[in-house]
Amino acid sequence: MRRFPNRSDLVSWVTIGFVLGAAASAGAQNRTSGQVTDEWGNGLAGVTVDAEPTGPGSPQTATSDEDGRFEFGLLSSGDWFFTATLDGYQGVRLRAAISQLSQNRPIEIELPALPQSGSRFRERTEFEADGGTPRFRFEEDGSFEFEDVEGEGEGTYGIVELSAILIVRDYDGPDDKFNVQIPVIVEFSDQTFASLTHDGVQLQQLP
Repeated sequence: MRRFPNRSDLVSWVTIGFVLGAAASAGAQNRTSGQVTDEWGNGLAGVTVDAEPTGPGSPQTATSDEDGRFEFGLLSSGDWFFTATLDGYQGVRLRAAISQLSQNRPIEIELPALPQSGSRFRERTEFEADGGTPRFRFEEDGSFEFEDVEGEGEGTYGIVELSAILIVRDYDGPDDKFNVQIPVIVEFSDQTFASLTHDGVQLQQLP
């Protein structure tokens, strides 16, 4: 004769099923993701993100993709330190609470760009071509702003001998005109830095 499960058997099955379901759900929800951007909101690729627990748990390391996104799996519940580093940027360390039983909020990290290596102007210095563009403004903190016929942008710079090496971090114009991996080189005409040349156009220093 076929034996049907009694009430206690059903309760056990339901309980086991619930526990297994909760564990699977927790494993899916516990994947902690995030994104690393620069101060202009651009995703940064190749960022090393280290996760260190303040209590039980093992350290993990992830690397951001081309959009600046990264992901960790199975981080134990508790507070974790996340440290992001990338050459050319100031490293950032932050603390976040991680839970295995609820959806974790994405970890958002912003890395400030370090000034480009090389010398800088001692005070704000501006250059402008006839007609008003192109136009460059260099600041003493290593940042610069510029405008050309297609848009305007900003970034960091450094002067090596008579060349200004410009890293364009943000540009309001054609997306593929500047690449953060390939610096723009601006040549100064002489040791007095009275003028510079950009794309064959000479710009004079403004008084």
